[in-house]
Amino acid sequence: MQTITLDRSEYSDTNRTNTGANDEKQLRRLRKEFEDYASVKAREIDEQRMSWRYYHADQWTIEQLKILKKRGQPPITFDRTGRKLDSLVGTIRKLRTDCKCYPNTPQGEAGAEVATQVIRTICDASQFEDLETECCRDASVHGIGVSELMLETGDQGDPDLRFEYRDPKTFFYDPRSVKFDFSDGRFHGIYKWADIGELDELVEGASDQVASMQTDGGIWTAFDSDRETLWTDNRDRVRLVDHWYIERGVWKWCLHAGTVLLMEGDSPFYDARNKSISKYFAYANQIDGDGDHYGFVRRMRGPQDAMNQHRSKAIHIMNTRQLKVKDGAVDDIEVARREAARPDGVLSYHGDDKDLQVIQPEQEFIQQTNYYQDAKAEIDNFGPNQALVAMGQNTSGRAYNMAQQAGLSELGPFLKNFRMWKLAQYRAAWCAAQRYWTAQRFLRVTGDQEIAQFMMINGVELDQWGRPQLVNALGQIDVDITIGEGPDTETVMGDVFDTLMALAQNNVPVPPQAIIEASYLPASEKKKLNMLISQPNPVQVAAQQAAIQKTNAEAQKLQAEAGKAQTGSLLNLAKARTEGMPAQPPPPQTPLDIAEKVANIRATNATAAHKMASVNKMDHDALMAPLELIAEHVQRRDDRVQETLHKNADREQDDRHKNADREVKKKEPLRSFRPPL
Repeated sequence: MQTITLDRSEYSDTNRTNTGANDEKQLRRLRKEFEDYASVKAREIDEQRMSWRYYHADQWTIEQLKILKKRGQPPITFDRTGRKLDSLVGTIRKLRTDCKCYPNTPQGEAGAEVATQVIRTICDASQFEDLETECCRDASVHGIGVSELMLETGDQGDPDLRFEYRDPKTFFYDPRSVKFDFSDGRFHGIYKWADIGELDELVEGASDQVASMQTDGGIWTAFDSDRETLWTDNRDRVRLVDHWYIERGVWKWCLHAGTVLLMEGDSPFYDARNKSISKYFAYANQIDGDGDHYGFVRRMRGPQDAMNQHRSKAIHIMNTRQLKVKDGAVDDIEVARREAARPDGVLSYHGDDKDLQVIQPEQEFIQQTNYYQDAKAEIDNFGPNQALVAMGQNTSGRAYNMAQQAGLSELGPFLKNFRMWKLAQYRAAWCAAQRYWTAQRFLRVTGDQEIAQFMMINGVELDQWGRPQLVNALGQIDVDITIGEGPDTETVMGDVFDTLMALAQNNVPVPPQAIIEASYLPASEKKKLNMLISQPNPVQVAAQQAAIQKTNAEAQKLQAEAGKAQTGSLLNLAKARTEGMPAQPPPPQTPLDIAEKVANIRATNATAAHKMASVNKMDHDALMAPLELIAEHVQRRDDRVQETLHKNADREQDDRHKNADREVKKKEPLRSFRPPL
């Protein structure tokens, strides 16, 4: 077993240490529970050890290797089990989903967004994506995946929350449990080896109590013997057990080593109904009729053995020769046997060629090869594979994902258990945050490092009347929230971006600036793209210039026609004055007629001037439009910079006040609870 990491900061004064002999009866009961698991689940543990050997390409037993060595047959291993399981885990990780909270009432819409970001913040701090990948692999091989919810000393005045991976080889549980989430079990926990000297980091004087024991007297599991060689020194060691159990409907825990009870206490975690829960979250892959938990290796062990044995036998047949010899055809039959087995052997015989024949069992070699192909196809067709995925050059990404999901359809029970395990952790994290996160915090809601956007929880602000009010107080958020799984996004802004893209794909008019602002592009790239979008389209500018030129041409034509009409009028007036009176002169024009013509000429000139002014105004507007857009962009940028400066100044002032408060309370040690292990 690997050594345990001990940290005294995990524990608070609420934990109780063993100070008397009145707990001996309880300790005997707890030790009996662990021994019951080790004895009842011996068959399950043996299968789990074998499954890990197959995963690590150690697939021949000692007896089989002896037989092969006696035959002269090579122990060939074509590992398809480990590769298949790694491919399965990688596919599940690629198709993973993230936590998302949905309200059941209209009043819970704002709280659902806060709860989503709170859970994602805890998961990001825990590297939850890597944790669930490890647990998925454990469940595929070992049959069980285990994680732990922990409380740690935080820097906000309240404890921090995070998840931690736990090796299923060190996990024990109630052997009567037959549910996939172990909810029907009455106890479970983790057992590891620790140096006696390390126990003083947990409880003062614990090493002296443990050293006084003559013997541990406990039952070892088969996993203990696997890692026995890791303890190569002569240091004293003891099995340290973190035991969680139910007593009168309440989850409790104790830490015992050998026959000494070191620490004990009540569980600090509760569900949405304020019911005590354990800090360990485990799920099973499959459970057989005997109640044993197992993984996918049980289904692959037969085909994997067939692959190794048939390939080994085929190679042995290739290197084997059979002789058909007539009596007296060779001087020494053993020499002939050795020479026939050698690739450059020389056979000496008497008589014709029919007296000595070398026979190779080609038909048997073909049969062994066919059996090998059948076993290989049996493993390859399990879960997602190339045949189900139907990869092609013209296959779209959407079709690829749908084909992968179709390949995972036969893993439905396992994926269901895996999903319920994740949701149970999300709910526990939210309930723990509501209970223990009481100080003001800021949660990042955007992945852009240059433009930091934060969500404040448990904060205090002034309303419109100057009265203080709580902002996003986790304890006051409606707990009537259904927690589901959404797209795999790191922040809330990722959900906004996905929603905007979905609207745009459904022909909803979404401004390009909104999509750019919600994306994960750096701030500099966003500015460049926004400037490119704000610049006028060259085609539209060319069309506007062409329209202006056409309008100018029409105005000049009208002005020329007006000048021609005015010139003709003056010419007619001059002719009337200079030429003699005709035989039948036309009636003389009255001053009213002349005034009317002059008014018409002036009206034509006014119309031409008005059109010319309109053309000049359009030209001016076309020139000023880019400048106005640039001025508006600069004004928005200045407003954003001023707002950011004000917020940073307020945040710095708040930090100074907090630092001053910490200095005042510096003499008081921060006490937070973190359950053992």
